[in-house]
Amino acid sequence: MELHAAALPVGRLEMIIDGGPRPRLGQALRELWAFRHTVLAFAERDVRLKYKQTVLGVLWAIIQPLALMLVFTVAFGRLAKVSGGGAPYPAFSLSALVPWMFLQTAVTFGANALLMDSAIIRKVYLPREVPVLGAVAQAGVDLAIGVALVAVLSPALGARFSATWLLMPVLAVLLALLAVAVALPLAALNVYFRDFRYALPFALQLWLFASPVAYPMSVVPAQWQGLYVTLNPAAGILDAFRRVLALGMLPDARLLAASLAGTVALLWGGYRLFKGLEPNIADVV
Repeated sequence: MELHAAALPVGRLEMIIDGGPRPRLGQALRELWAFRHTVLAFAERDVRLKYKQTVLGVLWAIIQPLALMLVFTVAFGRLAKVSGGGAPYPAFSLSALVPWMFLQTAVTFGANALLMDSAIIRKVYLPREVPVLGAVAQAGVDLAIGVALVAVLSPALGARFSATWLLMPVLAVLLALLAVAVALPLAALNVYFRDFRYALPFALQLWLFASPVAYPMSVVPAQWQGLYVTLNPAAGILDAFRRVLALGMLPDARLLAASLAGTVALLWGGYRLFKGLEPNIADVV
């Protein structure tokens, strides 16, 4: 920050304050790392608030994917005769619904995090990413419960339990990065344009049906799958979850690499947008 004294008539002095350059990416990430415990505190608080005064509590993390699995099995597996890609349709759908519901929850809560924590943001300094990352992290509880649910129901659903399940932490990290890449710019835009808050549920519905949750990746022509996964990074990650959880197979390395490339590009662009809008967030929120 620089101070300049402007030359004015005798007896008057005007002070001009120029804001310094915005922190570089490395500096911003170092500051964010210093607040890592604050991110965890926000996540813990969000988990408690999410299930506070609910009769079923964390059972909702089990009921929701099971209910959707039943609906998808009837609508797509029985009526539309959609192939399970080598697995019974209930196992096929649940293996993608569990990571999809994490993504949906993380993006929804993350996109609204700055508005929900506006009182804190106006009074206390912390990196504006902290509430968003905390909201994404709290959705990890539901993901862990969902994966445990698939493991318990594997014999009944016909899913194949194998050593490929050891890849779950890696896939979870990729999914979390994608959630952050989408939630960060939406959170900042939501502060300035409240229309995003109302458009988000509809956009997530479109994203659900644009991703291989109810149908297998094979419905997309092979020559277009790379482009499809790059433009929709969730597709390759969801397909990887399905291969691991339902089929007991290794993920398709080509599709997963395309998803990773799309996620990194989205994260880079989204974070730049977030940092560009960050300076006035506390004044507008």
